[in-house]
Amino acid sequence: MKYLCTNCNYIYDESLWENDEGIEPWTRFDELWDYYVCPVCGECADIFQEIKEEVNYIEHNHTLDFVESEHFIETEIDGDNLRVTIWKEIHPFWEDHRITEVSLYDEYWDLVESQFLQAWEEPEVEFNISDLDDFEIRVRCSQHWLWGRKIVRL
Repeated sequence: MKYLCTNCNYIYDESLWENDEGIEPWTRFDELWDYYVCPVCGECADIFQEIKEEVNYIEHNHTLDFVESEHFIETEIDGDNLRVTIWKEIHPFWEDHRITEVSLYDEYWDLVESQFLQAWEEPEVEFNISDLDDFEIRVRCSQHWLWGRKIVRL
């Protein structure tokens, strides 16, 4: 997730490293210490606002453009296990352009689990879906937003 400093427009991105501040990648905003301040303007964390991102959904029944094809979410269900793969042959995996997170949401769009990926990791993750009939997979790209795919098990 990303958070905006409403004073200077600095964006805190949970998936990135803030080396100057000593913040490891994947540090959630709500896990920052109580005295965290904006590294640009010095304002306290209280003035940061979550940036609500629109989820881009890719449907099977239309021709994919290039950006959609890079972020196509493949799923394979084997009993209670869900394997998620992003089209790794197409999507680049560099430090500044890669899949950073794959998340599982329940039918009410509540987060069940997130798995963060390092730059060198393959874009494949597994989730246990034993308690879920309907769910959604969301994939975050460091440059091309948030992508989603809804799944209904019969």
